Amino acid sequence: MILKAAEQTRTQFRHWHRRAVIDIGSNSVRMVVYGGPDRTPVSIFNEKTLCGLGRRDPDTGALRDDAMEEALLTLARFKAVLARYGDPDLTVFATAASREASNGPDFIARIEDLGFQPEVISGEEEARFAALGVLSGDPGAVVCEPDRPHLCGDMGGGSLELTRFTDNFDEPLGERVSLPLGPLRLMAECGPKVIDAVSFTEDRLAENPWLTEVKTGDLHAVGGAWRAIAKVHMARRNYPLQVLHHYVMSKDEAVQICELLEHQSAAALENIPGVQKKRIDVLPHAAMVMKVVINMTRAQRLIVSSSGVREGVLFDKLPMDVRRRDPLIELAEEYALRYCPDPAFGETVFVMTNDLWPDESEQERRLRQAACLLSDVAALHHPDMRADQACDMALRSPFIGIDHPYRVALAMALYQRHKSKPSTPNEHVPIQLVGEELQKRATGIGLMLRFAADFSPKSAEGIEGCTLAQVDDKLVFTAPEMLAGLMGELASKRLDTLANFLGKQAVVEFV
Repeated sequence: MILKAAEQTRTQFRHWHRRAVIDIGSNSVRMVVYGGPDRTPVSIFNEKTLCGLGRRDPDTGALRDDAMEEALLTLARFKAVLARYGDPDLTVFATAASREASNGPDFIARIEDLGFQPEVISGEEEARFAALGVLSGDPGAVVCEPDRPHLCGDMGGGSLELTRFTDNFDEPLGERVSLPLGPLRLMAECGPKVIDAVSFTEDRLAENPWLTEVKTGDLHAVGGAWRAIAKVHMARRNYPLQVLHHYVMSKDEAVQICELLEHQSAAALENIPGVQKKRIDVLPHAAMVMKVVINMTRAQRLIVSSSGVREGVLFDKLPMDVRRRDPLIELAEEYALRYCPDPAFGETVFVMTNDLWPDESEQERRLRQAACLLSDVAALHHPDMRADQACDMALRSPFIGIDHPYRVALAMALYQRHKSKPSTPNEHVPIQLVGEELQKRATGIGLMLRFAADFSPKSAEGIEGCTLAQVDDKLVFTAPEMLAGLMGELASKRLDTLANFLGKQAVVEFV
């Protein structure tokens, strides 16, 4: 019976295009296996080992034997794991440590002996892939004021890659550079004291005047050490949503947390909430570099990206029409396909309500579409738990292309979809991140979904050809005459509730 169930699961998910990326970095060797839609890859396996390849021999600059051996053992395990996944499409690349070490070619040859075909990518290529990764997770990275372009910064163990974004999605990347400013590299070049590496860092950045000639809008932060800094900031402010992707810090907040971390000893760092022990030795230098980059580029905000070089490698392989797909909507469609009794129901409701809020912004439209697609994702749960389950799914799922306020608004809408009256989610839902107007919009979307679900329970066919619109002081629901029998007492009550919430009078027309 267990084997039969496992085979059914494999069959159900077989259409997922699995692909894998192995990243042989200066600090870690990591493999990620992805499933999910091509535009919105979802990690289904993610493992790394901190091999420390960038901690090279101080006399020769060569990779140390123990680091290489640990890396090769890790890669051998990854090869065995890949075989169990059916040997999916694989990309293997190595970065600064392998390309700069005197014995780097010998190390790459030993990796090839394991059956891999690694590519040693240049610093410029690494910068390009990191920026494409940010773009894949946040298409808004190219939406900027003409005189304040956004910047991608990827902090690795051995190098720092910086890339300017343009305001053109078709050609999104401008100037880029790879600098020897990774924490491991700085400690080797300048010694263990952070203060001794400041002028070196400033000089390397100053060699690239395009970084300082105009103010930077947003600095999109990539890389384990910089993400670790953001985690510390989240912990210190007791941030209520533990989602790192699109976590935002103002310039002042980012500089303050960097100043705290760069001056701490290893013993002191161990006592700071949110600090990962495996990052303790590199965190002060990484924080110093972040502060210098922010100050010299005059960045206004720091935005954390969970997508980076690995995701950029995958994004680079996609045709332009796939790149242009909305990653939030594509994953919502995938969830609808897997969990909703009628996957077409949500899209039909979305079409039905296109005139409900004639003033909606593009972000509000995306919120409404995602909520419609996900309206029945909790259908298989106990009725008493559906509101909380749908809400938690929106908060915790690996959605990209959405910031924290809109993620919480989506959770609020899905919670409200299962409530008959305007309701506030449980206290663990951080509605304080959402402004009053957006809260109202989310509640309205949820009440609308509640009406649609009671008029035609989990069936797209029952609402095809219907419209729901605000017309002057009325909320007008129009449906084909053949569907008149679906307007029962409960559906009528739900329509009145939505109308009252919107300050309108409900009107039903069958035509």
